Amino acid sequence: MSQIEVAQIIEQIKQEITVDSNGQGKASIRATARLADVNDAGLLRSLKTAADNSGSKLVEKLVRKGFEGADILGWSQSGIPDIAVAAILHYYGYEAGKRCSEQARLACEAFESIGVRAWMQDIMGWTKPATQPQEQPSTPTLPPVEQRLHTLVLAMKTLAELTGGRLNPYTEQQFKDYAGNLLAEHNRNLLTPSEERWLGVVNFAESELGKKVPLSGSHYRGHLGTWVRTFYPQLGDRQETRLVNGVQQPIYVYACHEPAVAAGLTKAVEEFFAHPSPGAALRQAGAFSKKAVVTA
Repeated sequence: MSQIEVAQIIEQIKQEITVDSNGQGKASIRATARLADVNDAGLLRSLKTAADNSGSKLVEKLVRKGFEGADILGWSQSGIPDIAVAAILHYYGYEAGKRCSEQARLACEAFESIGVRAWMQDIMGWTKPATQPQEQPSTPTLPPVEQRLHTLVLAMKTLAELTGGRLNPYTEQQFKDYAGNLLAEHNRNLLTPSEERWLGVVNFAESELGKKVPLSGSHYRGHLGTWVRTFYPQLGDRQETRLVNGVQQPIYVYACHEPAVAAGLTKAVEEFFAHPSPGAALRQAGAFSKKAVVTA
């Protein structure tokens, strides 16, 4: 018996081998017996001993491999799994005593490098199905502006009910201004979609730098806007009408989407808060000699 003869037997039993969509192969009892060079009726009898407690040594080996007795009994109809075929060949090649066959050993050697499953896949022309690209999780998005405004209104009503209508007027007005400006910005984006971000210096300081710009005191928000216009006029002079304390007023806005402008604003804000008396510095620079535009 030679490897060539084993190859011829493999070709003859090809029709009795199947491979499913997952690449798992099966062989009929007759095909497995031909490979092991044993009688197929004898192999079937040996497998049927899985039904009682007097299982054959072959069945004991298969059980140690993890196969259940009920599964082994069904192989006469469904076929023998590729892993079990390898175990059966090894048994008749090296463990069956007088019933060991040279052909079973040669078959084991033939499958040693790639395995029975890979061999079955090869002779049946099976290829691994192309995997579908995994869907990327969708990026969470905020609800539409109108929905967020509606939620804000409801929240304010609830807060008013809980406090008996005694809301801080400044807080209430801030919410109204925020809502109005948010809607205005949304409408502008619908008309002219853009990546531009125009912010007042107070808005920039609070939203981008995390500063708290007070309403009064030496570093109050009016002085911050005047500081930027006086000492950093190169950052721009664009004005827009926005809500400030419930009133439409012109304010200076800056192109914060431009790195140079954002860097200039950052420097201006840091200098303003580091100065011990920005009002005095502004008066010395003549900043109050003309009417200032509101800054937000």
